[in-house]
Amino acid sequence: MDLVNFDLLNLPPELILHVLKKCTYEKINDVSITCKSLHILTEENRKSLPSKDIYHIDLERRRVRAWRDFSWCDRIPFRSIEYISKFFCYVNVKALTVNKLDEELCSFLIENAERKSLRFEQLRLFHSVFSLRSHSITSFFQFSASHESICRLMKAAKCHVINFEAVESKLTPVLLGMEGYKNLNALCFEMDDSIREEFFDSVLEKCQAKKFIFHACDKIPQRFVRNIFEKWLNGSREFDSVRITTNQNFSFDDIISELNIQQQDNSTWTAKNVKGDKATITMRRNNFHFFVAFEVNDNHVEDILYKIPYIE
Repeated sequence: MDLVNFDLLNLPPELILHVLKKCTYEKINDVSITCKSLHILTEENRKSLPSKDIYHIDLERRRVRAWRDFSWCDRIPFRSIEYISKFFCYVNVKALTVNKLDEELCSFLIENAERKSLRFEQLRLFHSVFSLRSHSITSFFQFSASHESICRLMKAAKCHVINFEAVESKLTPVLLGMEGYKNLNALCFEMDDSIREEFFDSVLEKCQAKKFIFHACDKIPQRFVRNIFEKWLNGSREFDSVRITTNQNFSFDDIISELNIQQQDNSTWTAKNVKGDKATITMRRNNFHFFVAFEVNDNHVEDILYKIPYIE
């Protein structure tokens, strides 16, 4: 067979689609512009064909920045939601950052996730303040997307990690019971003092996540750290990795008192639970700061979140 001069259109549509599914997103676009028949075939079957891979998208009201990788960034002016919509169709994104997510932006992303195969693994909410619909404190906080909308977005986009970075999540035990939150693989917070004791008392039961980051969360109670170790040791809760930093004077001796945890050096402890899993605990503290990393088997806290590129 002469493959160079082979006429693809001689194949039945189902076989053409079978061939296209082996191609990259860019190659499919090249094929679609060769003739009207192939263009119609590819557009009608976009959802079943490979999507474009993007490492990171940073979405805000002034601009959109899309990183194909760490060294290549495309800048797109935010003229309107309609204008940027084509950049959120049929793409697989490792990390999506949204600055000040509101209901309009959330609805736009949900529509693209449900209808045009927008997928992202991690959602990073940055410099935004959430508020529950039942609250009416508009003079103090900028209203943003509801937790119901965020959960719907994560479900539609098949997102399993959320990072509240420098935002007030205001998560409560009731909200943790929503499908979008309780089925996460990882739950991360940075400088979030809106999560209180009732949150920490329930998060390990309400949420199935095995990876957690609590960075500079100063309302976290000391007993929560001990609770993590206890539940893992007795086999009632599984973890992959946990990192906690807080500006509180925790006593690590009190946290691990009477627990089967062995000290290796000044900053390292090891443990083995009833299931045979092994963990390494790294702890550093002074009078003003407490840090602990809890890593089970071959998991590492630095692998919980994708590294975000910064290019100005």
